[in-house]
Amino acid sequence: MFEAFYQSAWQHPVLLFAACAVGALVAWLGRARVHPSVWRYALFVAALAALDAWLTSNDIPLIGTLPGALATVVPVAFVILGDLRYLLLPEVLTDEGALHITPRAVLRATAWAFVVPVVSQLVVRLVLRSDEGRVLFLTYETLFFALVLLRWPYVRHIAHGKRARTTLARLDALALAWYGTWITADVLILGLGLDVGYLARVVPNVLYYGALPAVLVWSAPLVSRS
Repeated sequence: MFEAFYQSAWQHPVLLFAACAVGALVAWLGRARVHPSVWRYALFVAALAALDAWLTSNDIPLIGTLPGALATVVPVAFVILGDLRYLLLPEVLTDEGALHITPRAVLRATAWAFVVPVVSQLVVRLVLRSDEGRVLFLTYETLFFALVLLRWPYVRHIAHGKRARTTLARLDALALAWYGTWITADVLILGLGLDVGYLARVVPNVLYYGALPAVLVWSAPLVSRS
């Protein structure tokens, strides 16, 4: 029952579109409290998430299915971009509450964004020797969860002050929440064969697509308007 809903268009893209819209709305409502670069970035990542939800659907609205290699390349690109939007923030958030995006910061964040995709492929192919998609998902989720924890000393080191560190800690908690619930759901599906795992998987999907813009705006350092 839950698997049927999970695989349906009602979950992806409809519910995920709704999550993106709510995240963008909450970010927009908080725009007066933060630097313009923060809420603009929040709306950008909300739009990126909506594009992701659209182009990674099983039956893409107005398009159908992607041809040839695009059916693989596009979803993989959005996985990397989805992690990059979060991994970029420690590199660019200042203690004054602005996002100072530079080519160097983007390059560093991009390098981090490729760590888990590459390592997860190596683990699945060389260690687990599995071609099952759900095994790859669980491996990726577990490795990224570990990456968030292991990166914290690095994040504290590069953070531009106490207020920036506080915001980044909240964003890390969000990433741990969505990857942690994905792990739990996939253990229910893979390890226990429980249909309820698909229902559990909806929770991190909604967080992944909709929560980052809202949490970013409402946890970013306040900007004085005086």
